[in-house]
Amino acid sequence: MRAVPTRRTFLTACTAALAGCSVLPEESDPIEASASVPAVLSESSGYSVVTSAEPTVETTVTVDFSGDVELTARRDVIATLFQRVYEAPDSRRFGLLTAPAVRVVEEPEVVRDPVAALEDARVAELATDRSVTDVGEFEEAGSATMLGTESVRRRATATVDGGDHRLARVRAGDDSVTAIATDPEDSTPPFGDVTRDA
Repeated sequence: MRAVPTRRTFLTACTAALAGCSVLPEESDPIEASASVPAVLSESSGYSVVTSAEPTVETTVTVDFSGDVELTARRDVIATLFQRVYEAPDSRRFGLLTAPAVRVVEEPEVVRDPVAALEDARVAELATDRSVTDVGEFEEAGSATMLGTESVRRRATATVDGGDHRLARVRAGDDSVTAIATDPEDSTPPFGDVTRDA
């Protein structure tokens, strides 16, 4: 994935003299980045694609540093994602969001997934292409393998298009790919059928 951020040297010297928690000077220009290759669901999964888009999201990514002095760095990010939403014959949905990994801080190098900084309801809306409200707290619920990586699986209850639905969410580490499935209790979401060509 490519990222085209505006960068400035990490200013630890300016903040090391301050006690307690300090906020690093914010950059005036946001980081602008686009995902390069989308994650997709294989045709053998039995799902059909219902949405294929490249939405742009704006968010603020925060990074906390611990040490002799606690520091916080914040960067505004404008990220263009790959959005792929699939639907099974019984109306269950499975969505994939592929985000660019953005370099928030140059030295030390800190890279973050901007989707992780979005509110849960916004992420679920993008992944299901439906109206989502009242998302409960995502809790760990075992693991799932996606893109060859065993990742933590999280689940929550949300209101989707006015009805209660269970959501299952998996994120594939450094790939910055987030997958969300609706109503996973009655089926096995196809996390293992996700592919991505480099």
